[in-house]
Amino acid sequence: MKKFLLFSFALMSSFQSFSQLKLKVGDKVPALNITDYLKNVPKDKNLENKYILLEFWATWCTTCLEEVPNLNKMQERFKDKKDFLFISITDESPEKTKKTLEKVKFNSIVVSDQTKKALNDFVVDNENGDYSIPKTFLIDNQGILRWIGQPWLLNDGVVNKFLEGKEIAESDNTPSNRPSAPTFK
Repeated sequence: MKKFLLFSFALMSSFQSFSQLKLKVGDKVPALNITDYLKNVPKDKNLENKYILLEFWATWCTTCLEEVPNLNKMQERFKDKKDFLFISITDESPEKTKKTLEKVKFNSIVVSDQTKKALNDFVVDNENGDYSIPKTFLIDNQGILRWIGQPWLLNDGVVNKFLEGKEIAESDNTPSNRPSAPTFK
């Protein structure tokens, strides 16, 4: 029985720690590399001094696409915050991405970084190249990372604390019955 429990714990732990991010809360984030603006292109593309919700996603990621309506609703609730941008970023080609954009309504600014620099800067594990998506980052108006997580853990309380410059505790996240995001190479 002990061996079974140890094996179960090890297995569960491996699912929880599937990828170690390069960035940690409190870090200054690198400049966001964008090669293509695909939808909801802002008039002002300058990201400096803006609060940013950055969502990494892909057209083949069903979990990513399932979260789009929730992010759309959240964006609607915070629409009065003009300096708060919702950016959905993929590393896929504009042609491939636009086919998905015809089927799924995104209210966020949708961009691509075909160089994969943004993915590598924010999401990919240094050691083995693994990453998981969807992955959400909250970046304050000074370019400091304030929150990292899956979009289903994001809630209005977390966003309000973020926008008010308050510390976000792990207990502020909304637990969900969703499975952990899959890991890719």
